[in-house]
Amino acid sequence: MSVALLRGENLRLYKRLQIEPHPNLNLIVGDNAAGKTTLLEALFIPARGRSFRAQNLAEVCGSSQPAWNAFMEIQQGTQSHRLGFAWSRDGAEIRLDENRSTRIAEVVKTVPMQLIDPLSHKLLEEGPAYRRSFVDWGVFHVEHRFHDVWRRCQRALKQRNKALREGMPTKTVSAWDEELSDTAETLTEMREAHVQETAPLFEAIAAGFLASKGAQLSWNRGWPADQTYRDVLNQNIAQHMRLGTTVQGPHRAELKITLGDLKAKGRVSRGQQKMMVAAMVLAQAKILLSKGAAAPILLLDDFASELAPEFQKRLAEALKSYPGQKFVTAFSEPNVFSGSDMKMFHVEHGSVSEMAATY
Repeated sequence: MSVALLRGENLRLYKRLQIEPHPNLNLIVGDNAAGKTTLLEALFIPARGRSFRAQNLAEVCGSSQPAWNAFMEIQQGTQSHRLGFAWSRDGAEIRLDENRSTRIAEVVKTVPMQLIDPLSHKLLEEGPAYRRSFVDWGVFHVEHRFHDVWRRCQRALKQRNKALREGMPTKTVSAWDEELSDTAETLTEMREAHVQETAPLFEAIAAGFLASKGAQLSWNRGWPADQTYRDVLNQNIAQHMRLGTTVQGPHRAELKITLGDLKAKGRVSRGQQKMMVAAMVLAQAKILLSKGAAAPILLLDDFASELAPEFQKRLAEALKSYPGQKFVTAFSEPNVFSGSDMKMFHVEHGSVSEMAATY
């Protein structure tokens, strides 16, 4: 799968943006604040329905004109898709193959895309919600049941917690226990299976990146592994009634990431963290490929940031062998990509042009 055309209007610095990317590697070079990251953002928003750098999509507007849009043509074998995203003060609209009522879940399934950027350390350092989201994204692409089960579980949990907050009788609270426990058990089974498959691939890739063994992934389901979730709900109902919330469950699940005897959070360098995140993304991509899904499109912002030359070389070699399309930004042309089948684009003051590689 690859982006064959990217076009946009009024995206931050860009009044107009249009490139025809290479199906393998695309290097985007330029100075600070020239528009490199915005180009990645123009790819990311239509595929994910959100920005990775703005809380409010209004921030993406490049002028006083209160509207912007991004459009992509996607090629997958003999199939093609047209994906568009438009924002105005009236709201956002997403289209997939001219379908105005497209749901973002359908787009995410159709156009898998992953990002590695200078803020990727949040995956290791912030709360467990980041890591649950990472696991859920992978499960979503390999388990057709996942989205329905996840939605049902979220709904049951929300309704149970509402009853707890409002001080409803125990019988009213427990009315949601069957649906919540059934979906929680199924959701957890899928999550655990995905982590078990991903962990050995991650450990092997991370060992090569860091030139040392010991990187590990493990999954904490959010309640004791030797108990059913229904039993946990029954046994802790008094605590839940007192606190007004469901304390244990899949919403408290945690992907644990360690390097030797160190927690990745706050204990290893930013360079090591970036390489570990890259290893997680590449390991997950291998799982998707093994299940017949398309290789995710990879976006890597500020390639050299926090990476020593040897780390840059190792990451570049992994990207060269990755079968999917890549978009990589950097201040200048990284020589570690020498010999790659690629295109290079130069960004300056919100304009982008294709240029020849110097090696």
